[in-house]
Amino acid sequence: MKRYSRMLMPWLMAGVAIGAQAQRTAVKALADGHYLGAKQQLELFLSETDKGKGHEDAMPLLLVCDYVLDVSGTADRVGEWVEQHPFSQYADALRVFHRNLLIREARYDEALLSFFEDEEEGRSLDLPLAYPLSNLSDEACACNGVLYRLAGERMYDKGEYAQALPYLEAGEKTRTSQYKQGMCYYTLGQWDRAWNTLTESAGSSQDEMAQNAWLHAGLAALQQGQKQMAQTAFLNASSMSANASLREQSLYNYALTLHEQKSSQTVPVMERFLGEFPASRWAKPVSQCLTEVYMTKKDYSKALQAISKVQAPDSNTQTDKQRVLYNLAVQELNKNHVQEALAYATQSVGLGRQDVEAYAESFYIKGDCNYRLGNYAQAANDLNTALNLGTQTSSGKLKNAAYAQYSLGYAQFKLQKYNAAIAQFEKVAEMPEGSKAMRADAYNRMGDGYLNMRNYDVADACYRQAKEMDHSLGDYAMLQQAYIEGLRGNYDKKVELIQQMNVEYAQSSLGAKALYEKGRAYVLQGKTDEAAAAFGDLAMRYPNTEYAQKASEELANMAANIAIQDSIAAAQDSIATEQAKAPVLAAQALYDAREYAQAEQQLNQAIDAGIGKSYWLARAFILLSDIYKAEERIVEARQTLESLKANYKDDDDIKEMIEERLK
Repeated sequence: MKRYSRMLMPWLMAGVAIGAQAQRTAVKALADGHYLGAKQQLELFLSETDKGKGHEDAMPLLLVCDYVLDVSGTADRVGEWVEQHPFSQYADALRVFHRNLLIREARYDEALLSFFEDEEEGRSLDLPLAYPLSNLSDEACACNGVLYRLAGERMYDKGEYAQALPYLEAGEKTRTSQYKQGMCYYTLGQWDRAWNTLTESAGSSQDEMAQNAWLHAGLAALQQGQKQMAQTAFLNASSMSANASLREQSLYNYALTLHEQKSSQTVPVMERFLGEFPASRWAKPVSQCLTEVYMTKKDYSKALQAISKVQAPDSNTQTDKQRVLYNLAVQELNKNHVQEALAYATQSVGLGRQDVEAYAESFYIKGDCNYRLGNYAQAANDLNTALNLGTQTSSGKLKNAAYAQYSLGYAQFKLQKYNAAIAQFEKVAEMPEGSKAMRADAYNRMGDGYLNMRNYDVADACYRQAKEMDHSLGDYAMLQQAYIEGLRGNYDKKVELIQQMNVEYAQSSLGAKALYEKGRAYVLQGKTDEAAAAFGDLAMRYPNTEYAQKASEELANMAANIAIQDSIAAAQDSIATEQAKAPVLAAQALYDAREYAQAEQQLNQAIDAGIGKSYWLARAFILLSDIYKAEERIVEARQTLESLKANYKDDDDIKEMIEERLK
């Protein structure tokens, strides 16, 4: 910065030029600091002499006195004089005093204009001043601090930070000048000075200037790697409400410093930021950071809430959202919340190809959900789409390819598209990444497909292969093989396989079904006792199963069949009794009419034809003995009765009839 350096001419010349007593007295008074007296003498001199050299020297000294005495209007008069006498020996000093007067009157623009003109033209003033102004050297510098401050602030306002800084450093210190000085340091990369000056200017104030000072102090601290200091500064700035934009930027930076330090306050501060500034240009990175935190914690619901607060999400935000929705779908499906999982998967699919892997896997989850809900056609479409999209991922294959293929096979099976289902299960069986249990189950399902298509031999081979691959699934395979034998009519073989299964898999969950199928085999063989035993065993061992209910129904059907058979037998017996009874009663009528020969003839004919009931056959022989007795054929009568007595075994009234007649 330049200083005023032109030396005033020796006052001796002024003494020679003025010469008059008043003039000399005035000069002496001025030099001694008696400005009022000097003013009076100078005014006297000027009033008593004509204009000339003396006037040219006396007038500026009078203006100096008016300056010191603070005479009203002096500023304008000094300005006019300096403008008219630019080459006077007093011009430089009066230019300085003129600026001081302008500053006193708060005419800062005019003072600065004069200052910048002197700067541009290289005018300067050396201190201390020469006689008779030597006492005014301090006065010449009285407003320098203000002037430098104003000059520095003016340059700062124009964006001339490098030029402004020296003036601000030399100028008087106000809160505003300190702030601007600190911002100059910040702009010029002097981070340490920026921190100190800006924090000092901010102090405890709560206005916009303090808010911006704390914000830039924090940014300066970050440049020095002082994250804790930066965090404090950002917190201070974000706590102020003077300027919403500054609060937004400060809160964002505060959140980032917390995130970098893995602070426990990171989440609530970021949530607060998104809540207050959802449309901010920093909402997306904050959302991404917050999502990252929640994803790490597997708190996908809160991650979704954070993303949803962003009003204008970009592609990165949409990608994060798709991944979150996919994870939510998986999480809900693992809890067996199928409807909720389907909703999340559908939303994820609705975002399109933001993330190809999440997009493909979401179709898989969607397909799985639809399968569980019985929407088999939709499930098949979803799973097909998932498998096709999987080929477009970085790995070239769906992460859950084996499960998707597996579920697709089941969906096709439910749709009774057995050939399509078998094709999918064949792929599963060949997948090395598939578990042994999954591949074995695929063989079982292939067997079911062939079984439904009545291809028993291939179905049997598939079941056998399933058991060989995973013995733990052999109970189902053996039971299905037994079922096939039943369909072929090989009931003994069916029972044999079931009994073998019960030995190998005593704790099988299919025990109830196996006993039921065993009982059915006996039913179809007509082995009612064995069937009843099997069904009874089933009801006792597995009382609360569906097969126990079926066994009860089978037993009821068997009982009903027996009752029907008994009823039929009873009816047939009644008919036979009537048929046997008729000829005997007819012969009895002839006997009662004493037509013995005809009665005998009819009885012999009936006996020869065969009387189906032993009771009525015995009654026929008893009636013959009665006829023989009536005809006095006593020997024949007794022989008939004796023979009947020896051969009749039933315990009824026939014996009494025989004994009564024998007496």
